[in-house]
Amino acid sequence: MTWLGFLPVVLLAVLLMYVPGAAIAACLKFRLGPVIGMAPLHSTAAAGLAGTIADVLGVPWNIVPYLAICAVLAGLALLMTRGVEWPVAKASWRGLLPYLAVIIAVACVTWRFTQLVGSPVNPAQVFDNVFHLNAVRFILDTGNASSLTLASLQGVSGLDAVYPAAWHSIAALLVQLTGIDIPTAQNALNLVTAAVIWPASCLFLVGSVISRRPAALILVSIVASAQVAFPYLMIVWGPLFPYALAVSMLPAAMTAVFALCGVGRSHSGSRGAGAASLALAIGGLAFAHTSSINTLLAISTPVLLFLWWQRARRLAPWRTPNLRQGLFALTTVFVLGLAAVSWLKLRPAHYDNWGPTVKPGAAIGEILTVSPMQLAIPAVVVSVLSVSGLYVVVRYRKHLLLAACYGAVAALYIVAAAAPTGFIRDAIVGTWYQDTYRLAALLPLFTTPIAVVGGLHLWDLWRRSRAATRTTSALEQRLAIVRGRGQFVAAASVVLVVTVLATFVGPTSHYVSGASTVYRFDAQSEMLTQDERALLARVADHVPPDSVIADNPWNGSSLAYAYAGRRVLTPHLFAGIDPIRELIDKRLKFEPADTEVCDALRHTKVEFVLDFGSAYMLDLAGSNDFPGVTDIGNTAGFELLDSEGPDAKLYRITSCG
Repeated sequence: MTWLGFLPVVLLAVLLMYVPGAAIAACLKFRLGPVIGMAPLHSTAAAGLAGTIADVLGVPWNIVPYLAICAVLAGLALLMTRGVEWPVAKASWRGLLPYLAVIIAVACVTWRFTQLVGSPVNPAQVFDNVFHLNAVRFILDTGNASSLTLASLQGVSGLDAVYPAAWHSIAALLVQLTGIDIPTAQNALNLVTAAVIWPASCLFLVGSVISRRPAALILVSIVASAQVAFPYLMIVWGPLFPYALAVSMLPAAMTAVFALCGVGRSHSGSRGAGAASLALAIGGLAFAHTSSINTLLAISTPVLLFLWWQRARRLAPWRTPNLRQGLFALTTVFVLGLAAVSWLKLRPAHYDNWGPTVKPGAAIGEILTVSPMQLAIPAVVVSVLSVSGLYVVVRYRKHLLLAACYGAVAALYIVAAAAPTGFIRDAIVGTWYQDTYRLAALLPLFTTPIAVVGGLHLWDLWRRSRAATRTTSALEQRLAIVRGRGQFVAAASVVLVVTVLATFVGPTSHYVSGASTVYRFDAQSEMLTQDERALLARVADHVPPDSVIADNPWNGSSLAYAYAGRRVLTPHLFAGIDPIRELIDKRLKFEPADTEVCDALRHTKVEFVLDFGSAYMLDLAGSNDFPGVTDIGNTAGFELLDSEGPDAKLYRITSCG
C-alpha cells in the first residue's frame, strides 16, 4: 500500500476518534473549541464502554455497539443540560486559527512518521507489538472487545485478564470497515494519535489556559511536533501504542481539570456538564491505558492542593468547627484515601528491571535541555523557549500552577532516571514499571505550554524592539509586494525559521533516522523477516480455520494469528502457565509419537507447527522454553507443507495418526 492509498484509512481513523466524541461534547452544550478538544477522550471512553457492555450482552464487536453507546451518552448529556442554552458561535476568522495552526504540527509529524515507519504496512519490530497485533486479531476473531478479558489472549483469567482495550478496539474497527491488514490499521491509528490528537490536545490546553493569540497557537503547534520524547519515543519504545494514545489526550484532560477548578476558560455555562465531561475523560484515559489515571492524579495534584488550601483558608476548620467544616474535613479524608488506593492499586506487579540511568543533576539537565534518555542532540529551540517560560513564571508570577504541574512531571522523571532501586522508587514510579522512557514521554505535556509562555515573552520583546521596527521598515521599502504588510511578512519569516530549526534541524531528524530500523522489513528484522511474512500470507491456504498451530512466540511465528487469522498455541511471549502447552513446547520435536504428547495435541487441536528457527527477537531466558517446536528440520513425524527461504517453514504433524 502506498502512502496516498493509506490516506483514506487515516481519515476514517480521524472520524472514529473525533465524530462520536464530538457529538457527546456538543450535547453537553460546549463551544466548538472544547467540543473538538474533548472529542478523542469521549470517543475512547465510549469505545471502552461499548466493548465491555457488548461482551456482557453477547453482541460481537463492530461499529454498531460503538455508535449505540455514543448515542446513549449523547442522550444523557442532553438530559443533563436540558436547561442550558446552546452556545452561539460567532463567525470570525480568528475562530479558524487553531485549526489552521494545527496543520503545521500535522504536516511536521506526518513527515517524520512516514520517515520512521517507511511503509504503511510495516509493523514495529519490537517486543510488545506481538501482543498488540494478536490482540487486535483476538477482537476480530472472538468479537470480544472487553477490557475485562483482553489479556486472556495470554492464557490468563480473572483480574490478570484485565487490559485496557480501547486502542485495540478502534484498530479492529478500522480492519472491519476497510479490509486492511492489522499492521496498516495500527499505523493509521498511531499516525492520528501522533499527528492529530496530540497537537490538537496541546492547542486546546494552551488556548484555554495561556492565550489564544495567533503567536501562541503557532508556537504550540511547532513545539508539540519538535520533541522526541513524545510522540516519537512511544511508537518506538515497547512499542507502547495504547500508552501513547493516553498521553496524547492528557493535555485535554488537564484542560478539563483546570476548567472545572476555575483556572482558564470554562467549557460551557454548566459546571455539571464540565464535571460529566471530566468523568468521561477519566474513563477514556482508563480505557486507553490504566496508568494514565495515576498520571492525571500526579499532574493535577498542584492544582487540587491550591484549591484545597483556598477552601481551607475560607472555612478555617481548625478554629470554629461547624457542619460545613466537618463535611470539608470528611471530604478531604475521603479524597486522600481514594487517591492513595488509586496510586497503590492501579499499577502493575512489582517490576524493577529498569534501574536508574543517570545522576540527579544529569536528569535535571536532560529536562532543561529537552533531551531525556540521554538523547544525543538537545532540542535547542524548545529548550530556550521552555527555560524562558520558567523565567517568566518566576519573574512575573504568571502561570504558577502550570509550572507546578511541570515540576510534578519533572520530579517523577528524576526519580525514574536517578533514584536507586528500592521501596521508595517503586512507591513513586511503580505505576510506570519504574521505566524512565514512560516518564520521559510525560515531560512534553508541560514543556510544551511552558515553552509557549517563553516564546510569547520573547516574541513580545522582539516586537517592541527597535530592531523589529527597522526590519519591518526595510522590508516595506525594498519589496513593493509587502508594502503595508511588513509585520505579517516578518512574523511569517520567524515562524518558518523557528519551524525549520525546531523540527528539521534539531534532535528529531537524528532520532527518526536511527529509530527507523525498528520498522525495517528485511532479512535482519527482529520480529518478522520478509521470508516469514511471505510464508504467513500462505498459511491460511494450508491450515483449516478450526486447527491450531504450535509456535515459538520469540521467533515471530505467533504472528500467524495476526496475519493469517489462524489460532496459535502461544500468542504472546509471556503466556500464562499451562502444563499441556508446555508439554508440547518442550517435547513435541523429541517425542512426536509419545502417547502424552499426542493426547496433548488432540486436547489443544494442534495439527501444525510453524517454525521460524532460532533467531529470536530478544535473547532472554524465555526464548529457550520452546525446544520442541523450534528447528524441526527433517525430524520424523512432521510433513513439510510450505517454506520460504532457509528458515521459515510450515509443518503438518503426522506422528499421531
